[in-house]
Amino acid sequence: MLIQDAYRLLQGELSPEAGIKLDLPQEEVIPLAILLEQYDLSALRQCQRLSIYIAIKLALQRHSECSSLAPGETLTRKVLDGDYLYSFYVELCLKWEEFDLLTHLAPTIKQLQIKRVEGRSEDERLLKAWELFLQLENNRSTATKAM
Repeated sequence: MLIQDAYRLLQGELSPEAGIKLDLPQEEVIPLAILLEQYDLSALRQCQRLSIYIAIKLALQRHSECSSLAPGETLTRKVLDGDYLYSFYVELCLKWEEFDLLTHLAPTIKQLQIKRVEGRSEDERLLKAWELFLQLENNRSTATKAM
């Protein structure tokens, strides 16, 4: 249910002119969905965060598809979609006031982009970065409540 809600939310936020299809397999989203459900977050916050994750994963996917394509209109489309989705995840973080998340993820995403250029996909680092963020956020919340 959370995954379907996140896809719907993301589709509603995407510009129709972009023409981007949300074709990321749900299997790639399940690990974060499970992780998010382990934390004390509202259903809306879980959905928003999963939507951000999907946007990032789609951007990574689109750019990874560029290396195997012949030059032309399809290549241009993949590059532009990937670039749009990277800026879109930033826009979503700002809109939903996920400033700490944006700050936390930015270095990891840049490292992933660099690793991909070097021919080394290390996408599992993205999920690890989310996990660390959620743990740190939970620890801060617990400490604040204890005061």
